[in-house]
Amino acid sequence: MTALTNKIEQTQLTAFDKGYKWLHWSMAFLVMLMLFALMGFADAVTTQERLEMLTGHSSIGTIISILLIARVFKRFIMRDPRPVQNTALWQRRAAKTVQGGLYFCLIFVPVTGYLSARFHELPVKVFGVLDINQGTQLAYNADTFQMIRLAHEWGIKLIMLLLVLHIGAALYHRFIKKDLVLASMTRFKKVK
Repeated sequence: MTALTNKIEQTQLTAFDKGYKWLHWSMAFLVMLMLFALMGFADAVTTQERLEMLTGHSSIGTIISILLIARVFKRFIMRDPRPVQNTALWQRRAAKTVQGGLYFCLIFVPVTGYLSARFHELPVKVFGVLDINQGTQLAYNADTFQMIRLAHEWGIKLIMLLLVLHIGAALYHRFIKKDLVLASMTRFKKVK
């Protein structure tokens, strides 16, 4: 598809395709689930509780990473058409900045999570089966682990900030501007 044809299709689109929507909402659900799991990590006291939390955390993180690969492929490699919103230039730039930050964090957080797991003193099993430390576990070093874990935690905090901005902007468009920006990602049926 040529760039001109793609641009013409984008101007005619009023909503994202179902693939974008399913990826967006699946990832949104899983990321929110991970953020709520932070409370479980805080409450984990015994080694067994921490192992269970690590298993769930690494399993959901793996699913998010797989969905992210599909989303990056769809967005940046296939360059599937997306609707062009009728918004001010500063809003489009702000949206691109926040979305770019979210993509960065959705790559940075799993990478730092994987690296912290590699330096972790406990086994980290994805889906309770695949031990990502088995045979390749780097020697446990508390200082290295804490440094990578701190980077992981700051990435999570940045995701939370960016999500507040992203959700706030969506609500602004829905309830104040009353335009179709939010509807372009939420409607799964065609509007006649």
